[in-house]
Amino acid sequence: TNPAVGCKLPPKRGREMQVLSHQELQRFLMQAKADGYFELFLLDLSTGLRRGELLALQWSDLDLDAGTLSVTKQIYEVNGKMQMSIPKTKASIRKLVLPPAVIEVFRIFHNPLQPEAPMNPATAYRQLKKILTETGLPDIRFHDLRHTFATMALENGMDIKTLSAMLGHVSAATTLDIYTHITGDMLSEAAA
Repeated sequence: TNPAVGCKLPPKRGREMQVLSHQELQRFLMQAKADGYFELFLLDLSTGLRRGELLALQWSDLDLDAGTLSVTKQIYEVNGKMQMSIPKTKASIRKLVLPPAVIEVFRIFHNPLQPEAPMNPATAYRQLKKILTETGLPDIRFHDLRHTFATMALENGMDIKTLSAMLGHVSAATTLDIYTHITGDMLSEAAA
C-alpha cells in the first residue's frame, strides 16, 4: 500500500511575480536593441505572449496591413529537440491587435535567414538573463515579462476582459486571480 494515500498536500504557492518598472523597462529595451533582440522582447512586452507562443511565431502569423498577430501554436524543447503543438486551451488560440508603434518596428524588420527554424526557448532565456546582467536589473523569469505587460496594461486602464483575452486565459476570473494585487491597488486609487 501507498502510505501517502489520504495525505493532504500543502496548498500550492505561486511563485512571486516580479515586474519591471518603466525606467527598468527602458534600460532593458535599450540593451536588447544593442544585443540584437529588440524586436523579440518588444513584441513580448507589447502582447504578453508566453515564451513558447512567442518563439513559435512565423511571418505568416503577422498581418501588417490589418495590424494583427495570430497565435495558433507553441514551441517547446523535449530531449534537445524542438516540438511544435497547438496551445493547451482554446482560449490560447487568439488574434491580437498590435499597437501601431510595434507594427512600424516590424515593417522594417527583415526576415531571419531561416524563418522555418524557430529560436530555441533556452536561447531566448539566456539572452534575457544576459540583458538583465548587462543592465543591472533584477533577475526576473521570462514569464515575468508577461506579468510586466499585464501590470502595465491594467495600470493604463485596460479592462480585465480585454486583458484576459489577450493573455489567452480561459476566463477573466483567472486574470483577476493572478493580478489581484494590481486590481486591489487600482480599487484603492479609484476610491481615493
